Amino acid sequence: MKTKQEILTALAHSGDDKLLLAGLLDKEQTCEQRGYLTHTKFLDLKQRALCTDAVRLAGATGHALFWGGYEDAERGIYLFYPDYMDAESAKLSAPLALLRARKRREDTLTHRDYLGSLMGLQIDRSVVGDILVHEEGADIIVLEDMAEFILMHFAKAGRKQLSLTREDLSDLKHAAVEEKRGTGSVVSPRLDSVAALIFGLPRKDAQARIEKGLVFVNNTPCMKPEHQITEGDRLTVRGVGRARVEAFGGTSRKGRIFLEYVRNA
Repeated sequence: MKTKQEILTALAHSGDDKLLLAGLLDKEQTCEQRGYLTHTKFLDLKQRALCTDAVRLAGATGHALFWGGYEDAERGIYLFYPDYMDAESAKLSAPLALLRARKRREDTLTHRDYLGSLMGLQIDRSVVGDILVHEEGADIIVLEDMAEFILMHFAKAGRKQLSLTREDLSDLKHAAVEEKRGTGSVVSPRLDSVAALIFGLPRKDAQARIEKGLVFVNNTPCMKPEHQITEGDRLTVRGVGRARVEAFGGTSRKGRIFLEYVRNA
């Protein structure tokens, strides 16, 4: 178990990192000392990985969890819960609200449209979680203390009118995700080779994105192009898409390895 200062020294590589981790560790300490549920704001994948390392070093994994309102959420909050709660009760007590934005049937709106209009309300990105676009409109997960403000002021996405209601989080409508299956071959199961194949990128481009921290393996940033990918690994390239490696099997006459994958279309 490391002290707060030791964790900051080990993990914080910028002023933003230091502020994020200091706030996280303060929340954990408050939960321990006062015995009630505490939480961060919404975290992106990179922040989540950094906070996960800090939670581990602080020895707090037994009473901490990442939760975005549903399993496999991309954005979520870190919850710290006291001894009288377990993980499931902590999820039920999480201060998250579900807002459903309904559009007219003939209107076409994208994730960017909804997010851009929300940011136009001059609210911080950290109070908004995943935005799940579906046929009726979009389900938007937000922090509870921002829900009423958004309900009052969020009436348009782009120039399209919306009607907004609060719904029970258990009624979440998942985005309709079209999956595309594919096959191909790589010289080796290195991350740069696999990412280049799956996402249709030049290998140098894939390497550059990896080295900039824009590629995630199982929700954790991986900055090593030579990292070995295994079956079942989930890959995310920020701004490009998400995929899952289904299987490796067999080699070509030239020694290339065949692989099967599923990518979000």
